[in-house]
Amino acid sequence: MRATIDRVISRFPERSLILRSGSETQYFTLKTWHQIGLVALVSVTLLWTVIASIGFSWNRGALLETRAELVRTVSENEAFIAQLETDQRNAYELRQSYQEEVAKNATWSEQFAKLRSTSSDVIGTSAPESPNPFIQWLDWQLETRISQVEAENLRLSTLVMDLSESVAEISGHAPPQELDDVNQWLGTVAGDLTNAYATQTQAMEALHESMTQALNRGYATIERTPLATSEIAGFSPNFGTGGPERPQAVSDHVFETFDSRVEQLQTLSQDWKQLNQLLECAPLATPVDYYNLTSKFGNRKDPFNGRPDWHEGVDLGAWPGTKIRATAAGTVRHAGNRSGYGKLVVIDHGCGIQTAYGHMKSISVKKGQVLSYRDVIGTVGSTGRSTGPHVHYEVRVQNEPVDPYQFIEAGRYVFKKQELAVADAN
Repeated sequence: MRATIDRVISRFPERSLILRSGSETQYFTLKTWHQIGLVALVSVTLLWTVIASIGFSWNRGALLETRAELVRTVSENEAFIAQLETDQRNAYELRQSYQEEVAKNATWSEQFAKLRSTSSDVIGTSAPESPNPFIQWLDWQLETRISQVEAENLRLSTLVMDLSESVAEISGHAPPQELDDVNQWLGTVAGDLTNAYATQTQAMEALHESMTQALNRGYATIERTPLATSEIAGFSPNFGTGGPERPQAVSDHVFETFDSRVEQLQTLSQDWKQLNQLLECAPLATPVDYYNLTSKFGNRKDPFNGRPDWHEGVDLGAWPGTKIRATAAGTVRHAGNRSGYGKLVVIDHGCGIQTAYGHMKSISVKKGQVLSYRDVIGTVGSTGRSTGPHVHYEVRVQNEPVDPYQFIEAGRYVFKKQELAVADAN
């Protein structure tokens, strides 16, 4: 081994390397180990180059196969990724479809619950909770209801025909022969009835106007007397303001106008009866035909002592023996002497009205006797607390004394109107 090394070293003795550049000369000494190192380096480099070239040549096929495998793997990965994306998209669409189906099922369940609840409420019995039994139950219920409706329609058809015959008897039109003709037939009858109602409405409007005027005239008779209050008269004194309008509004149906006129005429009729009854009770005449008003109603001086006094009637002076007459029809409630009044007659005229006649010379009626208007009840005298021949005349309404002269003035208005009416007739 040593000998081999020595032989190798002997091949690399020290050598001198001369480098000349112009006039300059440089000497380099290459020692043995420098040479050996350089040779070793070159040998290693060559060896590595050879080995690398051999390795590269040997591995090139594997590299190409690896590259082809890599390309194939990348292609497969790309296909897998594309398939994965497709699967994800399909999964998303499937989930969307699933959610839509779930929403549809929820909506269907809600609608089914509402339908079941509504069906139970309408039919009145509890509906099945499952769809299939519910469908069978609803089908049976509908068949039952259809049968009932058909029976009801048949009954209504019979009723319509019967009513048509009744209407025909009232209207004078021949009844329809078929159910399909009823509608047109009723239109014709309704038109005729409408015309008849319109004519009657016009007549009632004229009657309403005349009754209103008559009530106005009648009410004017008692307007200035205590009888004009609604508490005593029994109706509102505003009945006579205006009257109905002649033109009929376009929107008013003729039957509604007719009914309205009927109600108004009924009210006017009741007021007219009440007013006539009140006028029959009202003492509108004077108890004596000729008189001199010697003392008014209300505050005055007492004729005997001159003190202030309240006079509950009027004193009508007349010749002794003058006939005293009832100022309205009524029933005698008192006929005889009474302190202060002398010979006194009290007549009840109804409607809460009474009249009293005092200081009479003679009485020609009895208690309980029924009198007519202007019947003689006695004669003028000066009995009782009196200073001379006269009739003390009182009018009481609801037991309250009122001024008799209001009724006397009202009577003058009535009689004057009657005289004018007679004069116009002549």
